[in-house]
Amino acid sequence: MWHSIFLKITLFFLVTFIAMGFGFNAIHNELSRDHEEKLQSEADNLLLLLRQSVPLPAPMRETFLVEHGYTISKPVPNLIKTLKNAFATIPKNYPIEIQDSMKEGRIQILKDQRNLYIYLTKATPPLLVIKESVAQKPLWPELILFILMFALLLFYVLIIGTIFPLKKLIRTINYYGEKGVYTPIHTAKKDELSLVANALDGAMHKNQSLLEARRLFLRNIMHELKTPITVGKLSLPFLKKGEEKSILERAFFRMEHLIQELVRVEQITSGMISPSPKECDPIALIHKAAGLLFIEIDTLDISSDGGIIEVDCDVFVTVFKNFIDNGLKYSPDHKVRILHEKGVITFINRGDPWPAERTLEFLTAPFSQNQTSQQGFGLGLYIIKSILDAHSLRLTHQFHSGEHHFSVHFQNG
Repeated sequence: MWHSIFLKITLFFLVTFIAMGFGFNAIHNELSRDHEEKLQSEADNLLLLLRQSVPLPAPMRETFLVEHGYTISKPVPNLIKTLKNAFATIPKNYPIEIQDSMKEGRIQILKDQRNLYIYLTKATPPLLVIKESVAQKPLWPELILFILMFALLLFYVLIIGTIFPLKKLIRTINYYGEKGVYTPIHTAKKDELSLVANALDGAMHKNQSLLEARRLFLRNIMHELKTPITVGKLSLPFLKKGEEKSILERAFFRMEHLIQELVRVEQITSGMISPSPKECDPIALIHKAAGLLFIEIDTLDISSDGGIIEVDCDVFVTVFKNFIDNGLKYSPDHKVRILHEKGVITFINRGDPWPAERTLEFLTAPFSQNQTSQQGFGLGLYIIKSILDAHSLRLTHQFHSGEHHFSVHFQNG
């Protein structure tokens, strides 16, 4: 959850919102103090003028105040009810007599959204002096705050909307990994994630086409191979017993088994089926492999610590058969030693060192051979490597003292 990019972006914008709110609250408080100081200063000036106008007759008094920029109005009760105190408390810097008059209600300093008012309740007649446009607060802080908040919220929605297809992309990839079925995303947007999704669509379409072509090719070639093998096997009973007939029987059997191996490897490597590991006795698997190769078990030099391996037993017979077959085929003395100890099974045969370009990676590719002589199809190590990869097992090779050592490293044993 904490690794989610959606959560990180949301937290970033949330913190930014909160920080912006604190910042504008501080600005608002500062502007409110300035505004109150301004009102207090205007009230001071007006009170001073009112004191100066006290000796004057009423008409001249009003003229005096108007000349100094103030408006005189009758204190209409409906208007007075809409006004509120300009200050939360009586300013302490006012003269004592002014503070007393304000406490007694003879002088009221009021305001609305726009103007400042001083209401002389005991004057004859009662007097309402107005200073216009001094109580109006500036609107730009609220306007800027609204614009910034709206812009931040808009950016958040746009960013989340842009990366939201990432969830669909993840679900699509996970579903493909689980079910092997890819559902195209198809988006007409031009942002980076949409370009990635469209590129993935193209790559997966090409991959599906290649997989289908490979399956079709293998299906066709296996069908074409099975037909002559079947015809050949049906013809065997009409041949006289002899070495030629025995050779043909072994050849047909091996070709038929090779086709079965290819089918099995194709199913495993394409993900159509998964290995079914269980505890197996490697010595029993080696005996089965020797039987498939028509060789006596005594021809193999086997040494084992008695350990058990956990693999798909039926599939691993093919691994051992190919190791033994390669060892007998390429060894000058046609002998193979098998050593099992500490979770590692090693197949050892004599031979010449490989040329520099003949690496293990090269030889585990399909249709590659160690020697130029056409002794096989070059699929032995490829089949071995494919089955080991499906089991997540490691294959290593060493050459020393004139011997090749192919080792399979098991996770348990």
